[in-house]
Amino acid sequence: MLNKFRNIATLLLVAFIAAASFAPAITVHAEEGGWGEFLDGEGNILPGVIQVGQVTQPADWMPSIPGLPPMEASYNVMVSPNGNTVLMPSATTLFFMAMNPTASGLIDASSAGSSGVGTGIIIGGQVAAGNGTEFISGLFQALTGMNQVQADQLADAAIAGDNAWALGTGDIFTILIQLANMSFNDMSLYTVMLLYGNCMSSPTGCPDELCLANPVACGLPAPEATEINPEPTPTEPPTCPGPSVSQAWPTLTINPTAPNYPVVVGQDPDQRGVDVEGSVTIPPVIYTWYEPVYEDVIECRLAGSGVSDCTRPSGRPGYLRTVPALTDCIMHQEELPERITMLTARATLTETSRNWIVNGLGANWYGAHVKQGAVNLNQHGQVSMGCAGATCSGSLSALGVPFADPGNWDLTITVGTAGTYHNGVMITTPRVLNGRGTLGVYVILPALIDANP
Repeated sequence: MLNKFRNIATLLLVAFIAAASFAPAITVHAEEGGWGEFLDGEGNILPGVIQVGQVTQPADWMPSIPGLPPMEASYNVMVSPNGNTVLMPSATTLFFMAMNPTASGLIDASSAGSSGVGTGIIIGGQVAAGNGTEFISGLFQALTGMNQVQADQLADAAIAGDNAWALGTGDIFTILIQLANMSFNDMSLYTVMLLYGNCMSSPTGCPDELCLANPVACGLPAPEATEINPEPTPTEPPTCPGPSVSQAWPTLTINPTAPNYPVVVGQDPDQRGVDVEGSVTIPPVIYTWYEPVYEDVIECRLAGSGVSDCTRPSGRPGYLRTVPALTDCIMHQEELPERITMLTARATLTETSRNWIVNGLGANWYGAHVKQGAVNLNQHGQVSMGCAGATCSGSLSALGVPFADPGNWDLTITVGTAGTYHNGVMITTPRVLNGRGTLGVYVILPALIDANP
């Protein structure tokens, strides 16, 4: 194995020395075939070419030498916008590509440009692999496009050790400039530019940048075509403002009206009791709505059949149609009554007063306790409810209400409504309203007076 590798290395060295002694010989012009997608006439890379740069990757066809790390294939890569790919393998990579032209993808290249050094390495690799003139000739024909006679002559001369580099004609100065630039920048020796008709057949595959810009070049599905003059997104036709609701806040009151200083009914010789008045006023609901006004207009529409008789805003053919168009919105405001469905009133002794009766009075007057605690005022009066126009009101007049417990009482009035309606449609929902007031009820307590002042 070691001897074979030494023989290969010797042939490689001989190929380098022999090839470097002669001028380039293979005819490739940048303007011909796919080369014009990469280079201009002076060897400059054209705008739009993706310069991937140096790519190093594992390759089964690269040799594995005992005691040394696995050798990897190394290329400088450029890709045109339509997927054509140029590989510039390093000298070592090129040599072993020539030894394994099928596995390495060398034979898949549609064209090649090289200096004499590169040609020598290809031939050196094929000789070391034991291939004859016929194979090497075919390889040169596939890579360079030369005819069989020229390829056979070049292969025979290379194997025989003659001057094989003087057999070709033409000028590859353009490509040599680029080879030299790449070799200098990457500190590698690039002597051959291999052109692949698409990146999928290239040993390095397709770069992500190309696949994003041109999926088809990477064998991916083509994106859906975008219309040059797409149909505009239909806009909602103009409409009137939606309805709105407003309402002033209701007024609820509940207060004692007579007497000014009521006492508990047990100490009132006239059994007068207390008069309590409650009332509620609910302003109207202001309902605002708009009446649309339409006029018939002629417009060019998509829907239709037969011969088009107009052009739509998108520039496409259409059909004249008479359609209603909004021309005005007439505002309407209506006052809607919020009718009262229920009115109740109640008096409740406060917790503080309850404690005072039990603990305060009870400490001095045996047997003091809460006798009543709460009073339903509706049982002592009359309720009236109704609406005048759109304003609804209600009242409760409770007269002579007997309060048996002294202290502070909380007065509450509770009103329920039916909500509001317009043409049978509910505009506001039913609700419950509350109002509050207070009442003080007094007690007369006897006091001892010194009879001998």
